[in-house]
Amino acid sequence: MKELELTPRLLAIADQVPQGAKLADVGTDPAYLPVYLLLNGRIQSAVASDVNAGPLERGRETARTYGVGEDKISLRICDGLAGVEAHEVDTVAICGMGGELIARILGAAPWTKESLLLLQPMSSQPELRQWLMANGYAIQRELVVKEGEKYYVILTVTGGASEPYTPAQLWAGRQQKDEGNPHRGAYLADQIRRRERALAGMKQGNPDPEGLAREEALL
Repeated sequence: MKELELTPRLLAIADQVPQGAKLADVGTDPAYLPVYLLLNGRIQSAVASDVNAGPLERGRETARTYGVGEDKISLRICDGLAGVEAHEVDTVAICGMGGELIARILGAAPWTKESLLLLQPMSSQPELRQWLMANGYAIQRELVVKEGEKYYVILTVTGGASEPYTPAQLWAGRQQKDEGNPHRGAYLADQIRRRERALAGMKQGNPDPEGLAREEALL
């Protein structure tokens, strides 16, 4: 049987899932993360959810291809975590969605304060950070991962209180003292360059010359 390999982004998330965890993977298409973790004996079980049937069918095909049985992975059509019970999972991954959508999903499932959350927002990161702090969640770590030419931020979150973020940290994130994060400098430089181009375009009368808002929505 061929080996399942993850992209750098998903591998960075997989590396943070505790041994023996019970995982919920929200927006699972095509279930690579839970299947990889099951194949490697990292987790006990997985709930893989998506709001549409197509991604779940692709996830089911992934599980079949790699010999993962339905006794280990449950694929469910539901909005966010609406079809998942608190007792079924202790770790929740929500990847590849906008930050405001992630906040809405968590807001509808307050039991997630008792879980380990691995969040990878594609946009609206300042809004997500602010929401987490205001709603009883603590950001324990922020990791920047490079995949191709793009940078992705992964938030490791638990329930609890955290030191408030400054306005600059809401935008740029915060690195813990002595924490290795080799891509952070390049990521911040990239963010600054993009916004400088946007500001230069605005001065020329173009409100979004680099397609910044559209690009962030699609990242």
